[in-house]
Parts: sequence; C-alpha cells; structure tokens
Amino acid sequence: MRIAFVAGAFPKLSETFVLEQILKLLALGHDVRIYAFDAPAETVRHAAIANHGLLDRTLYFTRRPRGGLLSALSTVMKDKELGFSALREREALAQRQQHGPQGDFDVIYCHFGHIAERARKLRSVGFFGGPLVAVFHALDVTVLVEGAHTYARLFQDAARLLPISHHWQKRLIELGAPASKVEVRHMGVDCSALAYRPRSLTPDRPVSIVSVGRLVEKKGFAYAIRALARAEKSLGRQLDYHLVGDGPLREELEQLARAEGVAERVTFHGARRSDEVVGLLARANILMAPSVTASNGDMEGIPMVLMEAMAQGLPVISTAHSGIPELVRHGESGVLVPERDADALAAAVTDLVRTPERWPSLLSHARRTVEAEFDSNQLAKDLEQVFARLGRGARAG
Repeated sequence: MRIAFVAGAFPKLSETFVLEQILKLLALGHDVRIYAFDAPAETVRHAAIANHGLLDRTLYFTRRPRGGLLSALSTVMKDKELGFSALREREALAQRQQHGPQGDFDVIYCHFGHIAERARKLRSVGFFGGPLVAVFHALDVTVLVEGAHTYARLFQDAARLLPISHHWQKRLIELGAPASKVEVRHMGVDCSALAYRPRSLTPDRPVSIVSVGRLVEKKGFAYAIRALARAEKSLGRQLDYHLVGDGPLREELEQLARAEGVAERVTFHGARRSDEVVGLLARANILMAPSVTASNGDMEGIPMVLMEAMAQGLPVISTAHSGIPELVRHGESGVLVPERDADALAAAVTDLVRTPERWPSLLSHARRTVEAEFDSNQLAKDLEQVFARLGRGARAG
C-alpha cells in the first residue's frame, strides 16, 4: 500500500509512537511517505531516523503561503471563524502550488486530530487523495477543542477515527463523532526487541527509581520528587531518582529537589535517544509515571515508557489517569494511585520495596499484558487490516 503519514513535527524525540508505526509499516512492505509541518529544533535524534533514511521520505510543508499573508490576516480580523478557514485554504493551495499534487494514496494517516484537520484541507484542494484516517491522543481532544464544532468537518469527511484508548473513544463520541467510524487502536512497543528481565532488590544497595518524559506539568514529576523524600523517611533507605527528559520545568524541578533535601539523589539526564532510555530502564528497580491533568486541561494518552518498562520486567507505579488503567491493572500488573498525591506515591514506593515477594506475579502479568495488547508488531498488522478494509470499501463503492 502507498501510505501518506502526516505529522505535526518530524522527527520529534518524544513521539516515539510515530517512529515505531512508520518502521513497522515499512517492515510490512508498504511505501510510506512522511508529510510534516515542522522539523523540530532538537539536537538529539533516535538512531532509526538515519538508519532507515526516513528524512529522505519526508516532505516538509512551508508554515504559510508566500505572499498574501497580510490579506489573510486582515480577513481573520474581520471574521475569526471565516478568517482562519481562509488562511488554511491559502496554506493548502500554496502547498499544492509549491510541491505539486502528490497523487492518490491508499490511506492518508494522520497523528492528532488538529493535524488531520489540516490534512483534510490539503486533500480538499487536491494536494493528495485517498481515505483520511485520524488518530486522537489527548491534547487534540482536550486543550485544542473549542466546542463540538471543532472537528465537525473532519468527523464528516474522515473514513476512520482512531482514539488511542477507550477513554478518548468516549470523548470523541461526546464531541459528535459517528460511533460507526470510531475504533480504538492502541500505540505499542516492540516486545521482541525488549528482553524480559524481572527485577529484584539488593538489600545493601540504593533503590533506583526512574521516570521518563518531557518536563511539563502533565507528567507530574514534582509529585515524584516530593514522594521520594517522604518514602526515604519511611524506609530509612536511600532512594535514587533518575529523571530522563527535558522541558520548560527543569529549573523549577531542580529547585524543588533542593527544597525537599534530595537534590543529591535526583539526577536530571536530559533528553535521550530511545536506545539510551532502554539502557537506563535496564539499570533501574522501579519505573514511576505520576501523570496528572495539567491546569490547562492537557492530559496523557497512555505513556509509551510504561509499556517499555512492563515489557522489560520493571515494576511500575503510575496514576489512575486518562487511559493508563487500560494498560496498568492495579495490584495485578502494577500500582495505581490518585493524581497529585505525593503521599500516595510515597506509600506505593514504600510498599513495593517492603514486599519484594509480590514482584514476580506483578512483573509476569505486566509482560503478558503488553505482549497481548500493546505489541507494536501485532498492532501494525491490525492497522494494516484497517487500511485494507478502507481500500476494499472504496472499490466496492
């Protein structure tokens, strides 16, 4: 199949799910062409980008049409709704003029609803053709939603709407998406590339806890730092916290670690490639993902790092947030606590460290869950069948 893969930014270090799907679809023999609106100004890139020549498959859109911008902005000022529509129309027409029509694809596959809306506009002016499929994660159905009208045209024109969890499936239908078009499609990790090594604790060594993600509010890392200090007091044992990622809250989190008296035991690793993250997970005892709903309403999907940790035999502590309970079953394959509750996080750490006899059952259940429901190899084959059904439907019509 010829697949147009549309992303907001590519390659983006934090969006490993985009890279994973592209690689799996290529491995299945499909011709994947990547269309992106931005090239992130990141100095760290996953090795697979170069190893698979993905930038050679990528076309970057200009951010706005050359010329005529003042006229478009004038229209925006006169009528906001009409103006933004006109500006998108101008952008789409400019892409067609600059790059030329791209022809028909078997599917136009878009990550995030707002990106799918832009792709819909491109398709409407003949930039490319094919059934439109939109993947919804979290930001696109929370912060970016201004009302039921936000995705009205997309819901009408898209062939399939694919939320990454049942949590967001419900939200899409509340926003007016036709239930017949909505299918839950999880993101996943490659279990065959993640060796299962059940963890244990060494009594005379510090407990190593790791978190991975951008340093932004919804990741909840401030609560993890507070929990570290409280759990140490309860256990009377050293806990080391490794925070992998970068972002706007780094200085604030460093100050918090000093205020809580744990700065010497909190290591900020900065942004790291996926292979480096796997190595850090391999040396850890516990993975903590203390996700929260941000003050602006932003939420998680289902963090990929939870899947990676569970597949590798690392016990996980997370929160009952968004779609996370669809992956982590409390007391069976991990531990869940309420959002924004440092005391509950500390208690979860304390309980895990004091009851190592629970670990074998938790870890084996966790690995089986990821293998059965979140393995990217099987998920790519399932997605391939979604695309194939769209093609058959088009031929039948």
